[in-house]
Amino acid sequence: MRGVIASRVRVFSDPELNNEISSLERAVLNFDKTQLTRGIIHLTKIELVDAELILPVNPAQPDSEVLEIHHANGTLFLPGQRRFEIRNATGRIAGIDVRLNARIIGYNQTGEGKKDDAKAGQRRELLARIISKLNEWHFDETSPPGLEVFIDGDANERSSVVAKFTLRAKQLEKNQHVLDEISAEADLTGDLLTVTSLRAKDSRGVLNGRFDYDISEKSGRFDLDSSLEIPPLLKAWFGVPPLTGVLIGGAQNIEMEGGFTIDARNIPQLQMTGQAHCGSVMLRGVRFDSVRTAFSWRNGDVFLRDMRLTRPDGEATAKALIQWPLVRLAIDSTFPEQIFKPFFIGQPLEKVIGDFTDRENARVHIKLEGGFDATDRHSWAYTGSGSVDNVSYKGVPVHHADCRFSLSHHELDFYDGTIDFDYRNYPLRKAYSGPDSATAKVGRIRYVADSKVVEVEGVTGTIWAAPLVRFFAPKVADSLEVYRFHTPPDLTGSGIVDVTPQGRTALDVKFSSSGSATYNFLSENLIVSKPSGKVSIRGKRVIIEDLKLDTLDGPVTARFVTDGNGRLEGEMSWTRLSIPELTSTYGFQMKGGGNLTGRIDFSLMDGKVETMDGEGLFALEKTELFSVPIFGPLSPVISGVLSDRRAGFERATTAFCNFRIENGILSTQDFRTATTSLVFAGEGTVDLKERTLDMIMRMNARGLLGFITLPLRPFYGMFQFRGTGPLKDTKWEHVMFTTPAKEQHELLLPAPKAKVVGGRE
Repeated sequence: MRGVIASRVRVFSDPELNNEISSLERAVLNFDKTQLTRGIIHLTKIELVDAELILPVNPAQPDSEVLEIHHANGTLFLPGQRRFEIRNATGRIAGIDVRLNARIIGYNQTGEGKKDDAKAGQRRELLARIISKLNEWHFDETSPPGLEVFIDGDANERSSVVAKFTLRAKQLEKNQHVLDEISAEADLTGDLLTVTSLRAKDSRGVLNGRFDYDISEKSGRFDLDSSLEIPPLLKAWFGVPPLTGVLIGGAQNIEMEGGFTIDARNIPQLQMTGQAHCGSVMLRGVRFDSVRTAFSWRNGDVFLRDMRLTRPDGEATAKALIQWPLVRLAIDSTFPEQIFKPFFIGQPLEKVIGDFTDRENARVHIKLEGGFDATDRHSWAYTGSGSVDNVSYKGVPVHHADCRFSLSHHELDFYDGTIDFDYRNYPLRKAYSGPDSATAKVGRIRYVADSKVVEVEGVTGTIWAAPLVRFFAPKVADSLEVYRFHTPPDLTGSGIVDVTPQGRTALDVKFSSSGSATYNFLSENLIVSKPSGKVSIRGKRVIIEDLKLDTLDGPVTARFVTDGNGRLEGEMSWTRLSIPELTSTYGFQMKGGGNLTGRIDFSLMDGKVETMDGEGLFALEKTELFSVPIFGPLSPVISGVLSDRRAGFERATTAFCNFRIENGILSTQDFRTATTSLVFAGEGTVDLKERTLDMIMRMNARGLLGFITLPLRPFYGMFQFRGTGPLKDTKWEHVMFTTPAKEQHELLLPAPKAKVVGGRE
């Protein structure tokens, strides 16, 4: 009376029993008993009790994907007239508790209504994908997700079939990413699936969305807004890899809408637009407080616009086009320059950025456009402009600098630049009360990566040379610091600087100044005025040519060469230098005036006077030689020898000699001077480091004494003196006369003038 219990039930869709559409192990079947008594079998109800159902997705292909329903319970009523009703049918499918209610008018097997096999196949395909995706999810077994389904309609009229779905789930996990809650409500009307409400929740936030999908057209639209933790969700649920070097630690909000189609390969082709905001973003180790952007996506191409990145020390606006692996972008940034360093690790620009140091109230403004290939670390290029305020580069402080640039792995080209140097703490400014700042124009500074040289073009300005050169050649700048201009000179410069030890540097700098400079020569500082010249740097060598200046009240021309290893070579010539100024500079005083003319060729090592070698000559004019500290003490000695005080204090106004220098010792063999009645010839040495003298001075006093020159006594009337000791406190004494060298003899005894007789010599 309760019905027929059937086991191993098989259900087919055709009379020939070829297409099995389901199977179940046990069911209770009820028949119309009044008709049964008349021999008519009419099934009125099928009751499932803890049944197990296996339904092929495609009944025409029994070996296709199957839908397994476990613990099925429910009742199927078959009142007739092609109608059947399912009441409170429950079961578990892929771990989901499903409750089904339906009122359906079945297919009219004899009518004109025809089954749309193509659309049925699309529905089965969608169902198969859903089943495969469900198998990837994991649920809390003690509280499995619940899906309620209600279906109503006529199977012969697809458009009249309406299905409503309601999903509730907790602790939904896929690939170790868990959503705390998820709920959805959807309608299926004909071929249109509409998700009217989709809501998900995790520890960070909530997602709300809507979705529709046309099964026959394989296309759909969606919109959603979310504060979920998006990157791990995309990676775990959809296989989207996270952006390299990006960590998001703060709130994430995204709003998007768009559409999609499923192509012949069942790959979604997506188009969408939206906007996103993320807080506390770490990008390659650099933290940003906030990142905002609007975006659009079309089949894998991403366009980011109205991007805004903020930090306490600045902000940036940007736009980017990503056609993976190619990325194009434009940035307008006020971030400190060090923010960009992690993006150029291992590139030449990394070192350039690392050489910047921010000072108080530092400001940086950079605009650039360009792009890169994410699969090739050498494929990148940018153009733009930049300006900085209150920064230091390689230790050189600047108030302001700006330039345009073109940057790539192959070259760093900075051009059309202006630099306003901050000289407030520069030693030369402090020493000589120079200006606090000065401005230079830079035509171009270009680093060529392949050849590893820096090309310098069109550098001009009234600036000190060393701070500018220190930007690209610190060692060369050190060698320029010895030229101590009191105020910045007018400079122009160009050339090539080698950043390797290959010695290819070829840099030329011209300078001129209407002011003064200090140059250390022979261990004393010389004050020079109106210096001008040309500095040529060739490898380690520094050549100073066409040097013109005034010092010691007279003009000087010179040429110097340093080899980079401490050796200095030079040649100097001077005209009518002030002897009082000269002797005062080198530590002693004299009475009267006079001047000095001469030249010198020399070399020395490491600026040490004791290593000096050279040769030269000098002449003294309009001086009182015997008033200088060197020869002054000789006057009373001469007076005593000649018993004539006048002789010892006669004025010697001119002198001349050639000299040689070896290891810092100056020697001469032909020093000559004379008074109105006396002739002097000297030979000796001067220790330039110790500033001591050791000299023999011979005197011809014949004219003063009235002696008659006798051939047998050629040196009669000659006297000899020796001076030793410090230059400013020389001690002289009368010593025994010795035979002079040939040069001394000729100086003391010049050839007599021929007498003229009768117009003939």
